[in-house]
Amino acid sequence: MIFTNINDKLQNSSLTKDIQFCIDYAEKNREKILSLENGSYDVGYNGIKMNVGKYFTKKENDKFWESHKRYLDVQIMIDGSERVAFNDIHNMKEKSFDPERDLVILEGNKLFDIVIENGDVLVFFPNDVHKPELDILDSENEEECENKKKIITKVVFKIEI
Repeated sequence: MIFTNINDKLQNSSLTKDIQFCIDYAEKNREKILSLENGSYDVGYNGIKMNVGKYFTKKENDKFWESHKRYLDVQIMIDGSERVAFNDIHNMKEKSFDPERDLVILEGNKLFDIVIENGDVLVFFPNDVHKPELDILDSENEEECENKKKIITKVVFKIEI
């Protein structure tokens, strides 16, 4: 896993050209991305696809652990913030694999959480098991949590390995 921010020019210059492209694309096209509907878009570079997601974050029990075998995930928060749970694939048990969607579903416990905010970038490799789209708020008062929610906009670029 790599954690960076679109503004970390020095660190980002050491990343692969494909990852750099995704970061630059998200930075230069922020307003366009905000205007797009949920869906998958071709960005016109090296076969990279961009999945736009606009959603409310969820409780951890409402999401599943995932990983991918053929693609890197370059997840970039465009507007909002969320928590992402993380573990290594060697600590998890594979439940199923959908080769068409390149989606591995796993089970196990989390190693740690990461909170991402506007401009933050997470790069997930095949061994990086993640559970994205999670609520940040940790409150017993469910009504208070629901009242503070807003729609998140995040892009996930898919880079074939």
